[in-house]
Amino acid sequence: MSIKYAEEYSNPEKIRVTALLVLASALVVIVGIKWLFPFIGWYVDTVHCHTPFGYSGISVLWYSMFVGMPLFGAILIGLFTLPIGIKGFVHGQFPPRGVKVLRPTKILTGWRANLKSGAHVSIPIFLILFSIWGYFQVDKMPQEIKNPDYSVCESKQAH
Repeated sequence: MSIKYAEEYSNPEKIRVTALLVLASALVVIVGIKWLFPFIGWYVDTVHCHTPFGYSGISVLWYSMFVGMPLFGAILIGLFTLPIGIKGFVHGQFPPRGVKVLRPTKILTGWRANLKSGAHVSIPIFLILFSIWGYFQVDKMPQEIKNPDYSVCESKQAH
């Protein structure tokens, strides 16, 4: 039995794909450091000051942490992993037919292919299940802050 390898990107395609991934990763890191993490820190510091859409700021924080973030991660990761995992199951091989790779990669068949395809499908499913679990945990979390400092509500503006 001969070993089969998946189709590789050409050298110009490898450079283009790698550059695109590096730029996208840099954008995610910059947005996280410059805007997302400071906003989350500000919101946590002033959570008792907010009532978004009439809901308690603390409830919104808990739902964001236990439901929103895992669900967002499942959607974001699933956009990339689900199609590859499902194609792997359909074609009975991994990487699936028509998927190019960056380096020489042996095509797996049988239980190894199903295992890799299953891993690609299971990551977003796990995050969705975590989100469902988190939905039922929110009511068990503290819903108010003892002795909140309301002076921060006036002094800290949104960044």
